[in-house]
Amino acid sequence: MRSSRHIKTQERRIIVVLLVALLTVQVVIYLFSTRTNRSIVAETISSSLQTTTQVVDELLELRQRQLAQGAAVLAADYGLKEAIATGERSTIESMLGNHGERLKADIALLNTLDRQLIASVPRELPQADIAPLLKAAAQSASPDAQPVSLLRSQSGVLYQLIHSVVRMPTPQAELTLGFAIDDELAQALKKVTDTDFVFLSRGQNGAWQLHGNTLNSSFERLLGNPAALVDGAEWTLQDERDEYLMRSVTLDNFTAQQASEVLLIAGKSLSQNMAAYERIEGFQRYLLLASLALSALVVVLIGRHLLRPLNTLAHQDPLTELPNRRVFDHSVASALANGRSASCALMMIDLDHFKQINDRYGHAAGDEVLRVSASRLRGLLRSIDMPARLGGDEFAVLLPGLDRAAAIRLGQRIEDELGDPIVFNGQSLQVGISIGIAIAPQDGTSASDLLRMADAEMYADKAQRENAPV
Repeated sequence: MRSSRHIKTQERRIIVVLLVALLTVQVVIYLFSTRTNRSIVAETISSSLQTTTQVVDELLELRQRQLAQGAAVLAADYGLKEAIATGERSTIESMLGNHGERLKADIALLNTLDRQLIASVPRELPQADIAPLLKAAAQSASPDAQPVSLLRSQSGVLYQLIHSVVRMPTPQAELTLGFAIDDELAQALKKVTDTDFVFLSRGQNGAWQLHGNTLNSSFERLLGNPAALVDGAEWTLQDERDEYLMRSVTLDNFTAQQASEVLLIAGKSLSQNMAAYERIEGFQRYLLLASLALSALVVVLIGRHLLRPLNTLAHQDPLTELPNRRVFDHSVASALANGRSASCALMMIDLDHFKQINDRYGHAAGDEVLRVSASRLRGLLRSIDMPARLGGDEFAVLLPGLDRAAAIRLGQRIEDELGDPIVFNGQSLQVGISIGIAIAPQDGTSASDLLRMADAEMYADKAQRENAPV
């Protein structure tokens, strides 16, 4: 009946609310955990990048010193000095090539003190690159100037330069070795530090040029973030496959020529560093699903074994198992508000002489009368009708769709059925029935109006009846 459907609806609502609350709490915890993991990874990468850029800067300085020692060995070579003295250019080029290959130099240049080229390797070194190299050699030989350690050539190559003086025993020539800062160097540094690197330089005209890169991102994407060109800035780079946390550092410890600034960018993949946490998060997702399933089972069991009795107690009369006044009032108000039928009848029923039965035969007899009367009443109604016990010996029925004539006919049947004797402990108990009927909307459009009208008619009917013997 409608009362049981109402109780089940309340149970379902409570269960849904509990499940949604549990789901919300667990999802919030999961999202907080994932965000915390990402924050931890970002902080770890940031600290690692700061350390890595410092280490790379020191590695480049160490490389400078080691290469300078190699260049000094070549400058002190007796064979080179003899070839310079005799002007054997082919021998000089051979020695520059052999020593340069051993030191892994990309270019080698020997010039006189007055900046005249003696020999160069490779031999086809562009003339546009030779002039800046001679200028750098001259500046490095000057006692009043800082040696040039980085040079961006006209052909766009960034070199780390090593300078040495050939003494015979007085200075006779200047030796310059150049080591390209390119993809090969970036890859070598990546193998050592497990970090991606980018080398950039800015020319005198302000244009930036890419020299070494271990990332898959294009030059334009690298420069798309303004923070990329700021010394000490940390920023994120999103390419086609991954997201990186980057750190930009200017190589201030090196004197550059043909470049106003040389920038080192180091970066680490967020996804690679998140891999361990993602495995944990995957396990957390499985736990979340298992927890939700278990929570749903627990909530359903609670609903069946705890909420249902409480819900029934709150909405049902425990003696007659009919809905109580609270449910009845709510049903009447809903029926009137929804306007589901053209008319709606409300019937009030009172059991006459009930107090005398209680006083003479005891409360057990009175309870039996109430139970049997409720059962008989329920048997006369349709599934859409709503019977209720309002309290004491008063009952009420909500009858959707009935007009006054139909309600009166039903009232007569109820009076006949409920007026039949009830046998209790060998005693025949009989009550009289007083009925009041109110019709919506003729007698009222609110629950309070209808209840008042039906109650008044019921007591008028009760007053007209003669006291029937018990």
